[in-house]
Amino acid sequence: MSRTTINDIAALAGVSKGTVSRVLNGHPRVSERSQEAVWQAVTQTGYRANVHARSLATGRNNAIALLIAAASEQLFNDPTFAELIEGVRDGLLDSDLSLVILMGGSEIEDHRTVSYIKAGHVDGLIHLNPFIDDPITAGLADSALPLVLCGPRPPIPLPRRNWLVTMDDVGGVRQALDHLASRGARTIAMIGGDPRGVSAGIRFQAYRDWLGPNFDPDLFEPGDYGTGSGNVAFGRLLDRRPGIDALFCASDRMAIGALETAYRRGRHVPGDLLVMGFDDHQIAAQADPPLSTIHQPIREIGRTAASTLLAAMAGETPSDKIFPTQLVVRGSTWPQSTPTDSH
Repeated sequence: MSRTTINDIAALAGVSKGTVSRVLNGHPRVSERSQEAVWQAVTQTGYRANVHARSLATGRNNAIALLIAAASEQLFNDPTFAELIEGVRDGLLDSDLSLVILMGGSEIEDHRTVSYIKAGHVDGLIHLNPFIDDPITAGLADSALPLVLCGPRPPIPLPRRNWLVTMDDVGGVRQALDHLASRGARTIAMIGGDPRGVSAGIRFQAYRDWLGPNFDPDLFEPGDYGTGSGNVAFGRLLDRRPGIDALFCASDRMAIGALETAYRRGRHVPGDLLVMGFDDHQIAAQADPPLSTIHQPIREIGRTAASTLLAAMAGETPSDKIFPTQLVVRGSTWPQSTPTDSH
C-alpha cells in the first residue's frame, strides 16, 4: 500500500497543497471550513508527516532564516520590523517553509547566528536591515545559500547568490525636500538614521546632494530612528541654528520626537516650522499635527522578498526590485488643519 502524501490530503479535502501545509503547521490564517476539511482527510487516511525523513530525502530543511541586525528593544519598538515580518509571512503562505528569526546585535549573537546558518539548518536567507560592516552578512560571504536583502547592499563581500528588494531612498529624500522647499522653507535641517545602516548613509548623501553648495553640517544631526533620539537631536540642532524653519527626519518616530522638542521650545508647527517624516507608519497620521511623510511600501517589500527567495530556491534567476516612494502631505507642512493625504 502506497504511503499517503500531502497531495492526497489536498485532493481529498478539496484545498490546495499550501493550505494543507498551513493547517498542519498551525498557521492562523486558514478558514475554519478548510481546517475541518484537512483534519478530516488526515484522520481518514491516517496521514503522518515525517519531517526528518523528508529532509534526508530532499537535502532540504524546509526552513528559511530571517536575519535582523538589531537589539531586541529596537525590534519590538520599531513598527518597520513588524510590517516587514508580516510581509514575509504573507509571501510564504502558499509554501511549506518554516520561518526562523535570527537576531544579531552583539558579538556573541552574531557568531551564534552565523554558526547556526553554516550548520545547514536553513535553505535560504532574508536580511531585514544589513549594516555597512554587517558581521553576519560578512560571515556568510562564502555561503552558497540564496540571500535576499531588504535594503541597499552593504559595501562588504556578500554570498554569490544575492538579490535586493528595497525602496528608492534617494527618490524619497528628494520628494521630501522638494515639498518643504515648495512650502517656502529656506533653512532645512535633517535628523538622520543609525549611522551603521546603509540606508541612513544613502539618505544623508541624498540630502547633501540636494542642498549642493548650500549644505551646512550644522544642520545635520544623526539619530537612531527612535522617538527619543529625534527629541534630543532636534534640541541640538536648535541650539546651533535657532533659525531652522523646516526639518526632515529619516523616520516618523524621530519626527514625532522632534515635534515634542518643538513644542517645548515654543515653535509652532506648521506656522513657523515645517516637519517631515519618513515611513508613513500609523503613528504619523495620529500625530499632532498629523505628520507629513514619505510612504514606503514596507509590507510589500517583505512579501516580494519572500517571493524572490522562493524563486531563487526553485532554481530561477529573479531580478532586484526597487519600489518607488510616495509623498504624503498632512498638517505638519500644511497650514490647513485637515489636508488631504496625497499618495
